Amino acid sequence: MSQINDTLKEIGLTDTEAELYLAGLSYSSVGVKELEKATRINRTTIYHALDTLIRKGLVSKRESGTGAKRLFTMAPPEAIKKLLDQEISLLNEKKVGIDMLIPLLADRTKRKEEPFKVSHFEGLEGVKLVVEEALYCKSRSWDIIAPKKNFFSEFDPTYARYYLKTREQNGIRTRSLWEFTPDRRALTVKELRDRDPRYLPEVMNGKFRSVII
Repeated sequence: MSQINDTLKEIGLTDTEAELYLAGLSYSSVGVKELEKATRINRTTIYHALDTLIRKGLVSKRESGTGAKRLFTMAPPEAIKKLLDQEISLLNEKKVGIDMLIPLLADRTKRKEEPFKVSHFEGLEGVKLVVEEALYCKSRSWDIIAPKKNFFSEFDPTYARYYLKTREQNGIRTRSLWEFTPDRRALTVKELRDRDPRYLPEVMNGKFRSVII
């Protein structure tokens, strides 16, 4: 259940929205009283979360036959994909806007280009910014030196999936120098083609800690 909740949050639901949606799927239609009992979330919060779920297209509401009670129906799970498609569409629209904005901002840049510069980024989020720049390099080619244990193994699963997918979509090919370790798994044909690995002399094992791209 935790994995389901995490996935729902990844596509834009809050903790409360995810819990209410999952609880409501057990009913053909459900009232706030039943949801309050099932989730132990207070009634005011439930009403607010249901309103946002309605706007997201994951819940519909109607009056009961007597009109004294509002009933809520959770949209079928297939509707979640539509929600994600909407998010993707919005992101694509933003990307188009950014692609148009970058040349305009570049025209305003008056700084003289320096022959060499060093930028300092801190923490895992800073590392992600650096990786993001590398993923969109114009050459679509990396020369990379990497120790066996490096920051790529610290990425959370969501970002790791994004990184691998974007790297493949952007056609990034590499020439790699790796530490030699006897327990390294065998690579697939595709991995060999994309990464073109070579091994450093064993005397270099443990001599450096940084990934160099």
